[in-house]
Amino acid sequence: MNFLQLVARLSTECGVAGNGPSTVVGQTGLNLRLVNWINAAWLDIQSAHRDWDWLRTSLTPFATVAGQQTYSTADLALTNMGMWDRDSFRVYDTAAGLSSETTLTYVPYDAWRNSFLIGSLRTTTSRPDAVTVTPNNSLGFGPITAAGYSIVGDYFLLPSEMTLDADIPILPTQYHLAIVYRAMMHYGAQYSAIEVYQRGENEFNKMMLRMSADRMPDIMIGGALA
Repeated sequence: MNFLQLVARLSTECGVAGNGPSTVVGQTGLNLRLVNWINAAWLDIQSAHRDWDWLRTSLTPFATVAGQQTYSTADLALTNMGMWDRDSFRVYDTAAGLSSETTLTYVPYDAWRNSFLIGSLRTTTSRPDAVTVTPNNSLGFGPITAAGYSIVGDYFLLPSEMTLDADIPILPTQYHLAIVYRAMMHYGAQYSAIEVYQRGENEFNKMMLRMSADRMPDIMIGGALA
């Protein structure tokens, strides 16, 4: 369902008189509230888990710069990055191509700093084999990158609002009604419509449980301790 269809479905589920707004743009009064509640519900769902698999996307491969150890989101022209997928990064020799691709080991920032920001390693450049996320959310590489390499990896999108009638939320289609159910809770709380609130809450919780089981990363269980 697109944005307008979600608002229309919310209007129906809440028992609002009429057929709902004809557009999400330029609304006032109750229609504006319906529009805002759908967006609030959509933001709630995106924010429930930062690592929903449907929020994950890939970087366009970027070229390393000789002597540059950290790369900010501005350096990478990213405006929608919410969280890095730390174990997804790879490097390859640009001239040799993907046949030279190897994985980069994620190292927590303090360990990375102690390993690569010390002594002569502060000025040594080569093909990187480690990556970290710095306190300002930049990517840091070790050793300092030489030119001639390309980096690829994944990240999770920031939560975003819908703005136009035809905007479609990026979560799987079978879970679109979760947005409506969550928005029913906003409506019910505003108008003390207990039945609407409870029905929305019950259906929303059931759908979120299914979606969490289906669309969250697998939990890896370690081996037995010695």
